[in-house]
Amino acid sequence: MKKHYGPNEQVLKHIETITQGKRVLELGPGNTPFKNATDFIGWEHGVQPIDKGSNYKVCDFNHHSLPYGDKEFDFVYCRHVLEDLIYPFRVMNEMQRIAKAGYIETPSPMAEIKKGIDGGDPEWRGYHHHVWYVWVHNNKLQFTKKYPISEYFGGIQEDNLQTFLENTPHGWNTYFLWQDSFDYELYQHGADFYLTKDYNKFICTKVLDQAMESTEIFYEKTKQ
Repeated sequence: MKKHYGPNEQVLKHIETITQGKRVLELGPGNTPFKNATDFIGWEHGVQPIDKGSNYKVCDFNHHSLPYGDKEFDFVYCRHVLEDLIYPFRVMNEMQRIAKAGYIETPSPMAEIKKGIDGGDPEWRGYHHHVWYVWVHNNKLQFTKKYPISEYFGGIQEDNLQTFLENTPHGWNTYFLWQDSFDYELYQHGADFYLTKDYNKFICTKVLDQAMESTEIFYEKTKQ
């Protein structure tokens, strides 16, 4: 199966257009730094594709505040970071504090629930190091833990999901643009579902349905 790990070209072009000439902070630039970013912040570990000059700062997003002033940036770009964090909510609050607007992207639940997505076509579902399913509903970011029991989900139409991901490159990601501020919701075991009772149904119906719908709505808007 062809894998679409990189930024979607249509979405990327849209974000580049709306950030032209602005002061842009990128969180966790990784291997594909955003070309319109003027400043960067991330771990000191791992391969960094940019020179660590005065515009690059080191921060542990799980524990520390972002070392910038209120509304210092016009825009904050955060691609494929939140799903890796044990506690992503602190840095989301910080993004809203230090920037006037922003863009958040994570892998979609459709990718996270499919076997063979990770490098080497492994038997496990999604990416081995990710902590969260993340999607959008009612213009809010939605989070629920990617519990190990996900590996034992039944009733998933693997062939249909593979066909969708092969034919829908933009379906590999969750996309979220925000202005001024944004809301998010957290779904938890014992409150919104029970792991051994209805977590499977929660992910395979509610989450996937909402994720697919919001992804298509966002993607259509980037054509305008």
